[in-house]
Amino acid sequence: MKILNIDSVQNSTNNSWRQDVGYFLQQSTKNNDKIIKVTQDIIDDIKENGDSSLINYCNKFDETGFDNISQILVTDDEIKDAKSQIDENLQQALHHSYKRIESYHKKQLPQNILYDDDAGLTLGNKWQSLKKVGVYAPGGSASYPSSVLMSAVPAIVAGVDEISLFTPAKNNIINPAILYAASLCNIKKIYKVGGAQAIAAMAYGTNIIDKVDKIVGPGNSYVAMAKKLVFGDVGIDMIAGPTDLTIIAESKHAKAAWVAADALSQLEHGEDSKVFIITDDYQFSCQIIDEIEHLSKQLDRKKIIQSSLKKSAIFVINNIKDAALISNFIAPEHLEIISQYEDIILKNITNAGAIFLGNYSPEAIGDYIAGPSHTLPTEGTARFSSGLSVFDFLKRISIIKCPKESFNKISNFAALIAKNEGLDAHKLSLTIRNDEI
Repeated sequence: MKILNIDSVQNSTNNSWRQDVGYFLQQSTKNNDKIIKVTQDIIDDIKENGDSSLINYCNKFDETGFDNISQILVTDDEIKDAKSQIDENLQQALHHSYKRIESYHKKQLPQNILYDDDAGLTLGNKWQSLKKVGVYAPGGSASYPSSVLMSAVPAIVAGVDEISLFTPAKNNIINPAILYAASLCNIKKIYKVGGAQAIAAMAYGTNIIDKVDKIVGPGNSYVAMAKKLVFGDVGIDMIAGPTDLTIIAESKHAKAAWVAADALSQLEHGEDSKVFIITDDYQFSCQIIDEIEHLSKQLDRKKIIQSSLKKSAIFVINNIKDAALISNFIAPEHLEIISQYEDIILKNITNAGAIFLGNYSPEAIGDYIAGPSHTLPTEGTARFSSGLSVFDFLKRISIIKCPKESFNKISNFAALIAKNEGLDAHKLSLTIRNDEI
């Protein structure tokens, strides 16, 4: 992890810091030609051969040993068995997480609108939930029951009729906690299918799998590419890349060991994870690096951390109040602000997936229990997008009712615009009604 001194953030004529920060923002895995080709081939195969191809890919990539397509469905007995394998304390923790996620997202539910405007038109909109949603849960180097809850609960609150879950089953085994989380969400259809083939099956359907309206949930680079390639034929939440965290840590207010632990919690996700720390003291930055080296020795995923540290950096600035400028340039997925000036910094933040305020709001609290979904925009896409929410599972439908008297007041304006655009039929559909005026 490198330390970079940035002398002048506020100086608009000095853009060197943008080059320094930008170096670490380069996306090493973006649009790999091999990933694109392999993923497209899998999608085409699933579209053409359906269930038979699904069996082949499950057996090839996950060594499932399926003989027929019905075996990809998780049975009721498997779900019951999974529950028996889950410690009661973990069951309680997942249940508590469910309730907190549900409570938060219920407060997001929008209201239908219907009103009469000055011209006498009745205008408004109604919110309609999606019918079928497919949730993808990773099952590779780590599997996440929290992702099941964070993806499915907002859909439940929105009123989605049918939610199905897709997760890889290495050697025909699924993490029991994932199955338990799915049972908490009352998900009836759970498929032992992962990778790009799962995304293709959700997007286009097979004999055993119904096509869904939208696909949500994180995955590896092949899953992300598959979502990108099927978008338009089906809705998706986002194209998620490597995870990232930015920490604004004022040296007199933050604790080096805590900042280091928060950084490690993100770096252990994968070798392409990134952490950026913005602080106001060089010695404090050295303390953070020392703590990272010390604490990482205790962790099982230290090899992954060592690799992801190479893509991470600490930026030392003169005034911590200026940290928002760098953070907005990064547009982080997760942003921690640990400073006595958090209100000032927060006010100036315009780009972030989720913001965590204070010493006792580590990013990990958002991963599991706080309430907002932890599915967030990565790789700088927080510049124009938001994290998963109830709104991702709702459609807004406009309503327009124009009585005759109101039509008479405004139709001539519409006809003039239609004439200007050279759309005679549009103009006709308006003027033909003038015969009754």
